[in-house]
Amino acid sequence: MCGILGVIAPRGRSISVGRERVVAMRDRMTARGPDDAGLLMRGNVALAHRRLAIRDLSAGTQPIVSEDGQAALVYNGELYNDRELRTELQQLGVKFQTRCDTETLLAAWRTWGVDCLQKLRGMFAFGVYDFVANRLFLVRDRFGVKPLFFAEVAGELVFSSTVAALLEHPHIVRQPNWSTISHYLTTFRTTMGRETMFRGVSQLRPAEYLDWNLHTGQLQIARYWDFPTKSTVDVTFDEAANELESLLVDATQRRLVSDVPVGMFLSGGVDSSMLASYVSESHDSRLLGSCGGGEAESAQVEPDNDFSAAANCARHTGFDFDEVRVSSETYLDCWSDMVSDTALPLTTPSDVIIHQLARRMKQDVGVVLGGEGADELLCGYALPHWSVEDFRLARLCAAGQWPGQPSSERAFLKSLEATYGRCQFNSLVDHYFAANSLIPLAVKPQLLNEDAWNAAGHDEAMASFYQNEFATDSDLRSEDDASLIHSQSVVLHRLNLESLLGRLDTATMQASLEARVPYTDHRLVEFAFGLPSHFRIDVDPLEATPYLAAAELDRRRTLRPKRLLRAVASRSLPPELAQRRKASFPTPVAGWLSGPWQTWAQSRLLNSPFGHQAFRRETMAELAGNVSAAGMWLWPILNLLAWGDSVFA
Repeated sequence: MCGILGVIAPRGRSISVGRERVVAMRDRMTARGPDDAGLLMRGNVALAHRRLAIRDLSAGTQPIVSEDGQAALVYNGELYNDRELRTELQQLGVKFQTRCDTETLLAAWRTWGVDCLQKLRGMFAFGVYDFVANRLFLVRDRFGVKPLFFAEVAGELVFSSTVAALLEHPHIVRQPNWSTISHYLTTFRTTMGRETMFRGVSQLRPAEYLDWNLHTGQLQIARYWDFPTKSTVDVTFDEAANELESLLVDATQRRLVSDVPVGMFLSGGVDSSMLASYVSESHDSRLLGSCGGGEAESAQVEPDNDFSAAANCARHTGFDFDEVRVSSETYLDCWSDMVSDTALPLTTPSDVIIHQLARRMKQDVGVVLGGEGADELLCGYALPHWSVEDFRLARLCAAGQWPGQPSSERAFLKSLEATYGRCQFNSLVDHYFAANSLIPLAVKPQLLNEDAWNAAGHDEAMASFYQNEFATDSDLRSEDDASLIHSQSVVLHRLNLESLLGRLDTATMQASLEARVPYTDHRLVEFAFGLPSHFRIDVDPLEATPYLAAAELDRRRTLRPKRLLRAVASRSLPPELAQRRKASFPTPVAGWLSGPWQTWAQSRLLNSPFGHQAFRRETMAELAGNVSAAGMWLWPILNLLAWGDSVFA
């Protein structure tokens, strides 16, 4: 786990910044790599690296240069099939000097070129420069576990693991990207495709590589992996459960390979509990598992909160257990520090909790496993995954093709109206935002001031982006439930998971802790997305009215998310863990906003310089006067104010 950086100028030119500036950019990422630092400056190329030592602690300094001097690599991540790759390369005559997968990666690239990407199994972001071909390649792993940002400025290409490091380049002008800012208000996501919160700063998307040929000046970006387009696996449910278990055990065991101690984030949910059971089977010694959460103002404690469930999991799986409870004061201080350090707003309220948990665990371990990816992979979000069925049935109603009795159609439309406030949707994208928006699109003109709203293009870029995302992954002429649920699952996996993985990377790496996520193993993902959708989510066959809107079915608890995972979990976990409903690290932000944070929130809403630039003052005054009623709408707004005041001051 590391921080990587590069500054590449066209052929025949030196880079526009000196060694001191490159070092300053690199060291903006010291938290990502406190154990070592490296720098290579050669002609038109500067490559820099900060190292967090996890494997072969005495070796592994980067940038690494090939023995013939023709290629150099900077790399952030882990290869979980390092042993197999080394064996294959050794059979081709490659000799290795270290046990670091960095050396394996460079050898694989020199041997197979871009084709090596199909062989890599892991999390990674890397840049490799070929001095003979005068060619730069940037690569990001299939699901975006590791970040990679870049900018073209003054004829150069600059890339880095963090936006904050890029902003240290003197020719990068800090300008807000209003389309992405508006997108963040609706989704919590700090990226939209390749767009980031800053104009001119882009990200390489998951499963993409960038190829810049400096001989021709041509720069192109291509995908090297994609999701299965439809169900392709012909197995019974029990057979699928057996294969899922086998793949998940393998993915977990591969992520335990480390030369530093390993621990686990335990939330008490089925995702992390499953991993804990597999980890405990692979280790003779007891490992550390820890749960984090915010300290609620109320003294009342729910009997099945995350702390008690996580402790139960630790007892069952033989983990040593620790918990981190974050006060409202500590949270507020850490929130400000994280925004300042990363030059980005936080995404979810759990960001600070995960960071505080990571800081505590760093005292005892160097690597943690987490359960991110299970919900996106196996339909753990009951409403987002199943609500696309609302869209399908609404379209049938509008076309006069309801498949049941008139009474059932009336019941469906009534539940639809209660959920969405309407019964018709213009498109799949229209429905997606109706079902998944925090701040509704219709509110934006009254929230953003006229200049900001116009600069955001009235969210037309956002609508176009999501239209393309859905069109890529489904045949919109087909409206059967399996096709649409598959399409919704792919979009949620690609976009929601990317955001959650960004949160995990930021929160853990700011504490110099490596996080590994077994549910993002691409073999596991390919298998799961090849299964029939009803293996992952369906409606209880005992539900008498399965056509009701997803929200109503969820209230009745007759939606069955993560069917397959829960079936596997029941083999090794007690029912209270295997069947526990989805939860996350408890974070009482709404209660804090209406309690100890109220005065602070009011002052920020009324006095933020960036707030005056972005939002209508009368709307900010109204929100400041009703902090308790505004609730979680304030979360993205306050984050934008903290971010804007920090980076544009």
